[in-house]
Amino acid sequence: MIGGRAASAQAWFFPGPVGICSRSGGITSSMTYYLAQAGIGATTLVAVGGDAIVGLPLPGVVRLFQDDPETKAIVMFGEIGTSQEEQVADLIEQGQVTKPLVAYIGGKGAKGGTRFSHAGAIIEGGRGTREGKVARLKEVGAHVVENFGDIPAVTKQVLQEIGAL
Repeated sequence: MIGGRAASAQAWFFPGPVGICSRSGGITSSMTYYLAQAGIGATTLVAVGGDAIVGLPLPGVVRLFQDDPETKAIVMFGEIGTSQEEQVADLIEQGQVTKPLVAYIGGKGAKGGTRFSHAGAIIEGGRGTREGKVARLKEVGAHVVENFGDIPAVTKQVLQEIGAL
C-alpha cells in the first residue's frame, strides 16, 4: 500500500499498542506513518475498503481489536456513507468494546447525494452523514478528532491515560 523502499516500511510499521482500521488503504498507511512519527507502533493494520458491502466491516475489526490482548487502544478512520461507524458506536454503548477509540471521520465538505472517494461513501436519506457519525461516536465516549493531523497527539494522550505508553 505504501510503495517506496523497504527501509521506509520498516521505519513506519513497528510493533506497538494500537490497532489501526480504516475504510481506505492509503489512509491506513498515512495514519500508521503519522503515529510512527510520534513513536506509536501498531498491533495490526486493517483497511476494510470503502464499498458499501465489505468482507469484514469496521465493527468486526473493532471487535477483533477488543479481543486482542496486545491492542490497548483503537484508531479508526471513517467516512461518509454506510453505517459502519455508528455500529462501532453501538458496540461501545453496549459494552462490547471498552478499549479507547480515537476516530476521524472524513467528508466534512461533502453534500447529500454526492460521492466521496469510494463507491460506498454516499449520503442518502440523512443516513451516513459525517455529522451523524461524529455525534454518535462522541455520545458514547469516543475521542473524535476534527483534524486528521491531531490523531497522533490524541492517541498518545489516550495511551498515557491508560498507562500503555
